[in-house]
Amino acid sequence: MKRTSTAWVPGACALVIALLLGFQANSLAQSGNPRLQGIQLYKAGKYAEAIPYFDKVLDWHSRDVEIYNLRGICHLKLNQPRQALADFDQIVRHEFRFVGGFGRPWPIDTQSTWLPRPRFPSWYPEGWGNRGLALLMLGKDEEAAASFREAIDRWPFAYTGGTPGNLLLRYYPLAVRRGMAGAYEGLGRAYLHQGKIEEAIGALNQAVALAPNDANALAGRGDMWLAVNRFQDAIVDYDQALKLDPQHGRAYAGRGIARAFLGRDNEALDDLNQALRLDPTNSRAYSHRGALWAQLGHNQEALTDYREILKQNPKNAWAFKDLGGVLSRLGRQNEALEALNQAIKLDPSSSKAYQNRGAAYNELGQYERAIQDLNRAIELDPNNVGAHSNLGLAYFGAGQYDASLAELDKAISIGPHVAIPYFNRAEILARLGERARAAADYERAIELEPRLTAAHAALAHVRSLQGDARSARSEYDRAVELDPSSPELFRMRADLRRQAGDWKGALADYDQAIQLDPTFALTYVSRAWVRLGLGVAGADLDARVYLKIKGYEDSLAPGMALVAVLGAKAAGRINDSNTALEEALANVRRSTWPAPVLRYLNRESNVDEMLKQSGEGHMAEAHAFLGLDLLAAKKQKEAITHLRQALDAGSRSLASDIANATLERLGESPR
Repeated sequence: MKRTSTAWVPGACALVIALLLGFQANSLAQSGNPRLQGIQLYKAGKYAEAIPYFDKVLDWHSRDVEIYNLRGICHLKLNQPRQALADFDQIVRHEFRFVGGFGRPWPIDTQSTWLPRPRFPSWYPEGWGNRGLALLMLGKDEEAAASFREAIDRWPFAYTGGTPGNLLLRYYPLAVRRGMAGAYEGLGRAYLHQGKIEEAIGALNQAVALAPNDANALAGRGDMWLAVNRFQDAIVDYDQALKLDPQHGRAYAGRGIARAFLGRDNEALDDLNQALRLDPTNSRAYSHRGALWAQLGHNQEALTDYREILKQNPKNAWAFKDLGGVLSRLGRQNEALEALNQAIKLDPSSSKAYQNRGAAYNELGQYERAIQDLNRAIELDPNNVGAHSNLGLAYFGAGQYDASLAELDKAISIGPHVAIPYFNRAEILARLGERARAAADYERAIELEPRLTAAHAALAHVRSLQGDARSARSEYDRAVELDPSSPELFRMRADLRRQAGDWKGALADYDQAIQLDPTFALTYVSRAWVRLGLGVAGADLDARVYLKIKGYEDSLAPGMALVAVLGAKAAGRINDSNTALEEALANVRRSTWPAPVLRYLNRESNVDEMLKQSGEGHMAEAHAFLGLDLLAAKKQKEAITHLRQALDAGSRSLASDIANATLERLGESPR
């Protein structure tokens, strides 16, 4: 999964704890009362079980605003913002007026047409603040901001009859200051969603000023810094929040997300793990940990996290979208399509879901469907960089090269600081043979995302094709450093080392590649040739493993059959060599190369006949194999002659590389 520019993912519980609940000890009834039972279940975190008890209370007392507030919070905790909003709306319908400044408050129904709006605000601002949170979760940011502002205006009157505005705030009770801080935090989030960054900063700074020792306010401001990519500032606030409250799950989650964006992956995982230990229902932490697992190549762990989100909320379209993305990267395209279809069904307006489904169709080679989905993603969000980038790949797959590059140019113009479009454009340019332009785009992608392993590996390949082995080696080294669990990277670096003459280094890399993935047959081929050239034992064993995996019908099998013969002979295991030769002669067609060499080794022909049967196209290989056979027979002088003839017989090839490596091992010059 790729890193995005927006770090904050709204969660159902993000602000509830920052707003006061409003019930007091003397409001609790005796044991057995539904009100008390509901509150006890609420405090125990059993929100779904608490709701029926609150329903009973409200059937009897339809204006119990405290129970409306608690039931609304339960709905928020259960990710049911619409039901929560209905409860909070019940609270704000009932305003309260102070009688003569001394009497108890009495309710006025503001929905009645014959009563004017009361001059004094409600004494219950919690409902307004939590109402703002529900609106925020529903994406109604302007209405949410208005509700948070109402809460802010009402807090100075709550329980105190204090002065409105921000006058003398330091004299207000702690509960009032914290309540106002929570409302300012919500207001900051609403502004942030509207793109009003300066207003958001102002509101969240005010939240911290009101409650400098409140971990919630600091974590809220940390979330804001996170959303605008000021990761170090976010970490400072999260650190302070955790000093004040070492059990603050939201601060751990936010700090983990910030650290992940800074490439501090192990610390990020530690924080996200701690956040989930403290709150196993934190979908935000699961989502970002899943994204980090996917980025680190631990796709199974990512799947587990996304499925946990869906277990808690089977209608979470965002989780289905991310689940589909991971399944697509695993090559499980049909499962990916099922997940993405569900994401789109739940949220037809999700540009990202269409983007991921388009990417899955790309992987399946269904380019027309991909183009259709990606265009839909762009209709929903014209600035969706990923959709433009994937559309460029789809057009390329469909053979529309000009359209492909145009889409990638568009993606880069929209997101000039996003690495992936540069990487994708480089991939296409490389395939079109424009290596210099491709290299420039790979370099730009790496500049923007230094940890983009695929870009380092691809740039290394281009540099190798350009003849710059030193730069290629440097890029492979960096790629391996970033992803030491990738057998493919070790294979690629080994190939480069072998071509550069570093056969011992190549052997070490092939060893590591096989240790990481012992099922990939081609690595055994490469290691067998290197072992043969270095005179290291085991070439015949590698050849036999390959033949066991692929069988003799494979195009590389005849060559591996010959390696099995020569490798065992070089190791002095003549019986094994003879057995391998007998098997090779029985399975390799006489018309197939290197059958002439096998027949020579079986003494069915002499040297001159074997060379004649090999033909000009295989002359270098024939001399190289003949030299290895003579060397195993302790005829070093004759062997050196044929190894040098292998170098003279044609252009550089694997045979010439083996001849050269063998000569170096013998302390002989190529000429």
